[in-house]
Amino acid sequence: MRLREDVRFGMRLLQRSPGFAAIAIGTLALGIGANTAMFSIVEAVLLRPLPCRDAGRLVAIWDREAQAKGVSKLFDACRDLEIYRQHSQSVEQASGATWARADSVMTGRGPAQDVLAIPVSQDFFSLLGVQPALGRTFDKQDLDLDCAVVLANGFWQRKLGGQADIVGQSLRLDDRACVVTGVMPAEFDFYPTDAAAMWRLVTHADPMAKDPDHSSIGIFGRLKPGATIEKAQAELRLLHRQYHQNDRHGAETEPVVFPLQAEFTWLAGRNLRLSLLVLLAAVGAVLMIACVNVANLLLGRSLARQKELAIRAALGSGRGRLIGQLLTEALLLSILAAALGTVFATAAVGWFRAANPIPMPPANRVDINLGVLAFTAALSILTTVLCGLVPAWRSSRIDLHEVLKAHGGAGAQGRSGHAAGKFLVVGEVTLSLVLLVGAGLLITSVARFAAAPFGFPPGRLVTMSVSLPPNTYANGAQRIRFLNHVTEGLGAISGGQNVAWTSALPVRGLQGFSVLEIEGRPTPMPAIAPHDTGEAAVSPEYFAAVNVPLREGRLFDSREQEQSQPVAIVNEALAEKYFANENPIGQHVRYVGGTDLWLTIVGVVANERRGTVYQEMSWVETPTVYRPITQDAPRSAHLLIRTAESDRRMGDVVRTSVAAIDPSVPVDDVRTMQQVLDKEYLAYPRFRAAVLGGFAAFALLFAVVGVYGVLAQLVARRTREIGVRMALGARASDVLVAILKEGMALVGAGVALGLGAAWVLMRFLAALLFGVQAVDPWILAGVSGVLMLASALAIYIAGRRAAGVDPMVALRCE
Repeated sequence: MRLREDVRFGMRLLQRSPGFAAIAIGTLALGIGANTAMFSIVEAVLLRPLPCRDAGRLVAIWDREAQAKGVSKLFDACRDLEIYRQHSQSVEQASGATWARADSVMTGRGPAQDVLAIPVSQDFFSLLGVQPALGRTFDKQDLDLDCAVVLANGFWQRKLGGQADIVGQSLRLDDRACVVTGVMPAEFDFYPTDAAAMWRLVTHADPMAKDPDHSSIGIFGRLKPGATIEKAQAELRLLHRQYHQNDRHGAETEPVVFPLQAEFTWLAGRNLRLSLLVLLAAVGAVLMIACVNVANLLLGRSLARQKELAIRAALGSGRGRLIGQLLTEALLLSILAAALGTVFATAAVGWFRAANPIPMPPANRVDINLGVLAFTAALSILTTVLCGLVPAWRSSRIDLHEVLKAHGGAGAQGRSGHAAGKFLVVGEVTLSLVLLVGAGLLITSVARFAAAPFGFPPGRLVTMSVSLPPNTYANGAQRIRFLNHVTEGLGAISGGQNVAWTSALPVRGLQGFSVLEIEGRPTPMPAIAPHDTGEAAVSPEYFAAVNVPLREGRLFDSREQEQSQPVAIVNEALAEKYFANENPIGQHVRYVGGTDLWLTIVGVVANERRGTVYQEMSWVETPTVYRPITQDAPRSAHLLIRTAESDRRMGDVVRTSVAAIDPSVPVDDVRTMQQVLDKEYLAYPRFRAAVLGGFAAFALLFAVVGVYGVLAQLVARRTREIGVRMALGARASDVLVAILKEGMALVGAGVALGLGAAWVLMRFLAALLFGVQAVDPWILAGVSGVLMLASALAIYIAGRRAAGVDPMVALRCE
């Protein structure tokens, strides 16, 4: 009954003060809405279990280099999958899948196209416990087929028109007829960064099954009930050593086990988990600042109601009754703000799904579900406590004698209330400074990361991928002939220059997985051999296209043919590491465990800056061996063209030229190098910096408004005092200086506390930074200056109001 009365009374108060209600509800709605939207992403990525059977027991098993420093995750040998299946006592089911070298050429369904057909073992879908939308997944009988596939729902809809009778039909994949056994549901996805077109069964006829010792695959398994990751990892390492004790694989690598959901998050973004937690903490700080502002509003409002509350107390309302009434009013604000904030969050999540600004882990859709709504409800309760508790507590400590004799209620409670308001202002300035420092660090890092010199303008270098059907282009001579025909045809096109081929796209990581052997030196021992050398096959024009200068020797030219002497060019990083005290030109090198082919070094070029698969914001200079593409022609290659034309027009030109040579060869992924950089390397850092920058901007705005609000209330409560001072001879400038001193003292205290907090907290951002220290003094000084200048402006406005008081009006105002 009392609650109903308090709610009705609170609603009447809000209706009487629509301006106050709009400001308070709008402020809280922004904070709650931002928190709800951010939590919906965190819940989908980090908290919600994968939509798979026994999701908590699913694991990913990688190989790591035994001597590697830092993170090292490699696909396993297919032989390891057989070993773990047969002998592991901790893993009850294991299956394999790999997205490395999974590109295939599909023909016979319109123009030839490059598709991602992920090879998987027969029990892959049964491991996940996911049923198809059409047909069935793989059976043991399918192992005897030449090729069988299960289609991704999106590919089936977009590329095959959603044919209801697709099950049982065949697709032409890499010149093989692949039987379609089923279609997966729309919500199913397993590949961690881009949607797969289909999943291809590793049949008995597949090269991976025929040569399991030299084929790689990712191993995914389900732990037995009661088994732990630590126990499984120890057992698998023992099996690995036991079955590989006589080969290099056993000495160079060891298995490592991770929860599958955590691996999906890591694969989608190396710092995605840390980024989400940082942004969630930041948006929580914004909500706290919003609550402080509303608490200051409620505090000022409750001080103006001191006589009303005193009369209530005199008529018998106890302290608990008064606190209950004031908290009910705060609860009404929070509930209305939560409803409006949910609308904001729903719109933000809808935009996030439509715009897809960053790659996300598969399977878990970001949405506003019951769990997120429960979080929003909890936020409503929390904001009620944060906004209403201090004002309610202060207002309930009523000295009836002091309040009833005070002019306008400006008694001891008023002074106490203003002290609480000042304390809250210091707190929000502190939080705002921490957010501003974090945003400044991330924005500076992104700017420096994006501006790293590559030696060429990425916007004018157009790239596209070309995949050759394996049967038509089974040997190197056939592939070289095709590449030469394309180069000759494009060389005559107006606007095209520096047409080049490469097996490894510029800026993409050339992760060093190979062990280099130098003729005349001992073969590196498996247990200590560094896997540090990257490999790339390039055409002679490549170095000019990406502006990599020659340091010594010569570049590739027409002398490099398939049957001529095998040669190589190395970069400076390799020359400095392996030939520090001698001339590398003329030296012979080869890869341990590869062919017996010795390569003669004919040149040394400058280092390229490339990304690394294990670190998000990093450019590295990997020791690299370049082969002439005429001696090491790949089945899939990237075409680079330096041009002034748009990427779309150049893509059409290349497709026409390639189709004239062979219509079964697809040309895909037409982009400029700038677009590659934006999508693959800058998307996460930019999104993170933009979101944190937006939160910091809101925090700055709220902090400045809070400073102004507290000082405006102070001026209003001290109108009579100011009038007396001015009547006794004080000048307007004196009053203004006094207000400025008082306000800047609060801001200075908040800035000092914020700098200390930033000094401690910003070290957790080290993994998200590039080219800047976690406690960069220039950024600390810059954001402190911005915050103090903005606060000084707000204080000046409030001070001008005080300086403009008419003494006669002030003395009569009571």
